Formats: sequence, C-alpha cells, structure tokens
Amino acid sequence: MQNRHVVELLPSGKSFQAADQLLLDAMLASGLAVPFSCRRGACGSCKVKVVSGHYRAKQLAPDAPAPCYPLAADEMLLCQSHACSDMRLQIPGWSLDAPVRDVSSRVISKRALSMDIVELVLLPAQPLEVRAGQYVRFRLDEGDSRCFSVANLPAQDQGQCVFHIRQVSGGLFSEGILAALQVGDVLTLEGPVGACTWQHEDERPVVLFATGTGYAGIKPMLLTALDRDAEVTLYWGNSAPEEFYDTEFLEQASRAHPRFKWHRVLSADARVQQVAQAQPHNWSDSQIYACGNSAMINQVRETCLASGVQAHRFVAEAFVPSGALPPASSLKALDPVLEKVGPRYSLDGMLAAREQTVRALAAIAEQLKVGMTTAQALDMASQTLQSMGASHTWHPTYIRFGDDTIRTPRQGIDPQRTLRATDIAVVDLGPVWDGYEGDYGDTFVFGEHRLYEDCVKALHQVFDETRDAWHRGLTGRELYDFAEQSAHTQGWRLERNLAGHRIADFPHALFGQDKLAEIEIVPSEMVWVLEIQLCHPTEPVGAFFEDILIGEQRSR
Repeated sequence: MQNRHVVELLPSGKSFQAADQLLLDAMLASGLAVPFSCRRGACGSCKVKVVSGHYRAKQLAPDAPAPCYPLAADEMLLCQSHACSDMRLQIPGWSLDAPVRDVSSRVISKRALSMDIVELVLLPAQPLEVRAGQYVRFRLDEGDSRCFSVANLPAQDQGQCVFHIRQVSGGLFSEGILAALQVGDVLTLEGPVGACTWQHEDERPVVLFATGTGYAGIKPMLLTALDRDAEVTLYWGNSAPEEFYDTEFLEQASRAHPRFKWHRVLSADARVQQVAQAQPHNWSDSQIYACGNSAMINQVRETCLASGVQAHRFVAEAFVPSGALPPASSLKALDPVLEKVGPRYSLDGMLAAREQTVRALAAIAEQLKVGMTTAQALDMASQTLQSMGASHTWHPTYIRFGDDTIRTPRQGIDPQRTLRATDIAVVDLGPVWDGYEGDYGDTFVFGEHRLYEDCVKALHQVFDETRDAWHRGLTGRELYDFAEQSAHTQGWRLERNLAGHRIADFPHALFGQDKLAEIEIVPSEMVWVLEIQLCHPTEPVGAFFEDILIGEQRSR
C-alpha cells in the first residue's frame, strides 16, 4: 500500500493527501485551484515555498531537458515534485478561495461638493484591496451598473471608499438612486478593476492630468506621490470655477509639500495639455497619468508622446459613457467546453491585464541594449514584471535575438546569444495581473536592415488581415489556414506550431488548453490569443506578434 502524506497549504489551512503522484496532480484531484500552466517546469506558475517537509524531484527521461525555472533553496515546483513526508507549503501571491467580486457596502456619508457633484462614502463589508487609480462597478437592478473611480486610498481610511459623482440630468443612478440614498443604506460593489494604476517605484517626476470628475481617479495617484515626497504636478481642467471642488485640499497640499504644484485650467474644452506645454517639464523623464473624457486623453497622449514621453510611461483611463460598452451578458455565449472561464472572469479584468501587459512589453523593449545576452535580457524582463506588480508568469517570458527568432518556445534558444547593433528581437510575455492572464508579444528591429524591416511589416499585415477575417466569422482552424495563405502571398512562411491558445482568469489551464488553430467554432472575443510567427523561406529571420482577440469597440 502506498504511503499517503498530508500536505497543508498556508495560510488557508486547507490540505490534501498525496501518494506517489506529482504534487500538482494530487492537488488538482482534490479539487483545489492551484496555479499552473506549462507542466514542464518552465513557467514557474506552480512555484511554492516549502515551509516544512521533504520531497523528491520528478524522474526525467534520459533525453528530457531539465526544468529551467530558477528557484530559491526553499522553493519547488508542484509539477516537478513528489512528497516524501507530510508537508506544509505556501503559494506566494495566491489564494485558494475565489476572490470576492460582489461586496455589500454601507453608506457612511453623503455631501455636496459643488452644485452638481456629490461625495459618497461607503464602507464595504469586506475590505477591498484597491490600487491607486482603480474603479469599482455599482451593481444596479436587472444587470445594469455604473462605474466610479475610488477617489481615496481605502487602506489609509479604515477601509472606507470615497466617490465623486456628478449628478446628470435624467441619470438613472445619479438623479434617481443617489438622490434617495440615506446613511446606512446598502449598495453592491463589484471590483476593483482598472489598469490606470500607480506604476513606478523610482524618483521620476510625476505629471497628472484630469478633467471634471476624472480628478477622482487621479487623486489617489496624487496621494501616493505626496506620500513618497515625489515631484508631482497636477493639471485639472473644468469649464466653470465652481467645478474645482477640491481646491481647499489642493491648496493645503501645495503648502505642505513644496514639490507639489497644481494648475487650474479653466476653459470650455479644458485643454490641459496646452497649459502643461508652457511649463518646464522634462517630458522624456516623466511618468504621466491621465483620467477624464476620451477627447482629453487623446489630445494629452498625442502631445506628451510628441514631447518625448515614453509610450509605456503614459497611463490613462478614459471615461466611457453609460451603455457605451455592452455588458458581459450581451456577448456571444461562450462555448461551455472550449471556452470555459473561472469564477472571477470579467471583461474589465481581461482588458486591464491586456493594457498592463502592453505597457510591460514596451518597458522591457526600451531596456534592450546592444551587447546584452538573452539571459541578461530575461533577467531584466523578470525584474520589470515584478516591479510592475505581476504576481506570476503563466507562461515563461521568451526573448529571442537574431537566428533564434525562427525558433518556437519549446525548441530552446542560445542564452548567451548577444543583441547586435543590427538585429531583430522578439519579446513574448505571459504575466498575471490581479488574477488575470495577460499575453502579448511583438518584434523589434535594431539598426537598419531591409529584410528585418520587411519581416516585421509583413508580420503585422498578416496579423491584421487574420483578425479582420475573424470578424467575418471564420473558425479557429479557418483563421490559421487564412493566415498561412496571407503569409505565403507576401513571400513568408507561417510557423504552424504556434497555433493560438486560450486565456482567462488565472489559471486557464484548469479549464482547457486547446489550440486556436484546431477548434471548429468561431472563437469568442476575450478568451483566445491569436499568435502569428513568420519565418523567411531560406534565411534565419523570423518575427512574432500576438494579442487577444478583442472587438475594436472594447479598446479603451
């Protein structure tokens, strides 16, 4: 009879029994939602800290590559380990309980900030872990909802959440529900969500832009900057003097913090970027946050990038009018087998993870330097993802230089290959942000090289044409047949071994790992990633791009 060992998981206290099978298999068989992905020891998703007990490593076939994920002395991978005694394990950054999405919240206070803006203070029944800049959804009847930014740092206010809500004529919430709310009444909140959050830990100057009640989303950024004694400047645009409803706080803060300045921008269209351009900012070294109407966001982004702001250092949240984005219930019904998702899946969560992954890729690409080895680049990428708040990587980070760009992830690379002055490089990320999987990859050309540039141009054209074909109703298999023909027409070869995959709330591996190129259904948006890798027919030149299949109307 096999020995059975009791494995306890901290801090939950939940446990399962393991005989001679891999710990990952034993845990999944017990119904516990452990994070995992590749099962090859490469991604680190199933990394745990060994608090006590003994284990042995999985026996590998003679020709099998050894797991390559780096581990500390007290860490192991569940997919590569067997228990040899009772054990106590801790999974960093992971809860075995499904995160709370709907939280009952009691009204603490309500007061007018101006003629048409109300401050509403709620106390959730369970603490919300709100990152500076996030918002929550107020759940209304019949599946309706309204989104409002959290205008404070709840962790500093005994868990209370503050909202600045403009009263809109005829508004279902602002004129109807809000007007009738009394202290002690209960509302249901969902979240928090949003990727317009505090991004950096360095001493970089911070520039904040807001219009109207977009200030509510920016104020937590300001509070964070003030706590860190950062150099910070706020530009707040409104169309009337009385709309600067937080002037008293801002004036007090500017007196108490010499490194903080703020500017009223009083105009009908609140062109905050024009006022900012007249100030002596070092734009190339600044971190930008913006929140407000979409016209302002677009104008500020264009101006800032033209002034030298790095793209990944521009973080914004545009207000979307009620009803502009259809609720999840209006999506095409997901296939119950091929497109199953987890308990906390939401469009907002997936969109926020995508945005953060795009930023992370830009930040990593900016740090690639000529002479850097692939191994050094991977170390840099790992540090960047951790500093930006990634809890896991659901697939390993892949960086490939030069000849390695024609290789697929499982074929391996030369870790000592260096980035040349004239070269082509692929970066492919799979981070997890707040329990949601991101997945984004792109190709970059260093120096001037016609073939490399042609390859990247063809890559994006094939991707765009294939995504457009998806909008016309092609199945997953038909999409990759289409992509193959598109690549061939342009003189390139499509690497069919990279065939698209699922994505969801982490880990999607619990629900399925089907390839997009093999499914006979029209793939739904927000749950599949389209991967395109092109290779030259004869030269060792390749390029890669991937992104989640997403309707254009959902891009923020």
